[in-house]
Amino acid sequence: MSFAKVKSVRRLCLFAFSIILFAATFASCIPQSHIVMMQNRDNGSTIFEALDTITRKYKLQTNDYLYISITSPDARLSAFFNPAFNLGSGGASSALTSKDFYYYLIDDSMNIDFPITGKINLRDCNVDMAKERISEAVSEYLNDFTVTVRLASNSFTFIGEVNSQGVKTMARDQLTIYDAIAMAGGFTPYAKRKEVKLLRKDDTGRVHMYTLDVTDDNIINSDFYYIYPNDILYVRPLKVKMLGFGEIISTSLVTSLVTLYLLVLNISK
Repeated sequence: MSFAKVKSVRRLCLFAFSIILFAATFASCIPQSHIVMMQNRDNGSTIFEALDTITRKYKLQTNDYLYISITSPDARLSAFFNPAFNLGSGGASSALTSKDFYYYLIDDSMNIDFPITGKINLRDCNVDMAKERISEAVSEYLNDFTVTVRLASNSFTFIGEVNSQGVKTMARDQLTIYDAIAMAGGFTPYAKRKEVKLLRKDDTGRVHMYTLDVTDDNIINSDFYYIYPNDILYVRPLKVKMLGFGEIISTSLVTSLVTLYLLVLNISK
């Protein structure tokens, strides 16, 4: 092959390599609007009024656990309603207990089997309403008492383009979408933050799927600001992941392009 032809082939290879590299670089760039959280889209007020807390909005479901504690001035009477305090005298030694609470499982009929009072139905109840129904049942046996009710064994699931997938335990009742993201280790570079899928059960047991844009600060004023027990969040990948690109060009891609370029040059000699 003549020197002129070799030079022409090399120029062609260099041009093709440059085009491919430019295309790869362009494809790997992710717009800032797809990454930055809490964007003020309408340039309005930055003061938010978060909607009702999970305690008021979340309707109890079957297989939920509740922490329940009954306290009264007479500790001996309290012990009848708190088996966890009475394990040494034939109490419910096989039951799930905490230091100050006893766990109650809501069965398929939305009942809890409560000491002394028997079954208490909690259908269509949130935590506050459940507390009222339990108080009504206990009031037949005690005059002066206090009822404490909390959600127990709460968890949600985060899968997809986050750094720590899996089932996450809710350390408190009021957990926001941003808390959940932090618990999942944040998003990966490939995360499609504008299309986070949320699967959530309603009080009838039906599952609904919602699409959340977590880059929009208006989510704070939505029904999805707080995470509910048993929520499932799935973060879809950006299309650049399908092409093998991320925020930057991968080392393997660069290596492949350079190898291809050198191979073509070698053949053209």
